[in-house]
Amino acid sequence: MKAGGLLAVVVAVLLRGTAVAPPRKPVDVPFEKNNVPTWADDHIHYLNGGQEVQLSLDKTTGTGFQTRGSYLFGHFSMQIKLVGGDSAGTVTAFYLSSQNSEHDEIDFEFLGNRTGEPYILQTNMFSSGKGDREQRIYLWFDPTKDYHSYSILWNLYMIVFFVDDTPIRVFKNSKDLGCATRSTSR
Repeated sequence: MKAGGLLAVVVAVLLRGTAVAPPRKPVDVPFEKNNVPTWADDHIHYLNGGQEVQLSLDKTTGTGFQTRGSYLFGHFSMQIKLVGGDSAGTVTAFYLSSQNSEHDEIDFEFLGNRTGEPYILQTNMFSSGKGDREQRIYLWFDPTKDYHSYSILWNLYMIVFFVDDTPIRVFKNSKDLGCATRSTSR
């Protein structure tokens, strides 16, 4: 990953150590202090004095936001409840992305479905513009019934994807395998 960091959609908390463990308690920061809408800001609803937001989707648009700053490493988490019913053609995403000339990205994508079919969770990572690391996962619960926690732990040694504090995928920092994180890609 190149200098400049990745933009995130949540507050970062730096972690110590290399063990894969449930993330620590996040730091509460008002949404507007750390984030800015990227489109359709009228579809972002502020709750609990700005500590939380609810994003809405209608027949014309969804919405998005990004952090005001960049992060070197951290723990990033989002509580998400997906749209029920026929959501074919809709992709809900939570991702970290670089703003440099070489595309770096770490992401969760929820692929829309036809009514009655399960949602598919897809994880992916791009490093220096190289992707093709998608992995699809069928969740063990219905993500439309309640909010669930989706987290990314990114440190010097690895990138770990969590669902409700359960690790579901690990990328070790391995430049030889084309999965280099920031520390080895320069």
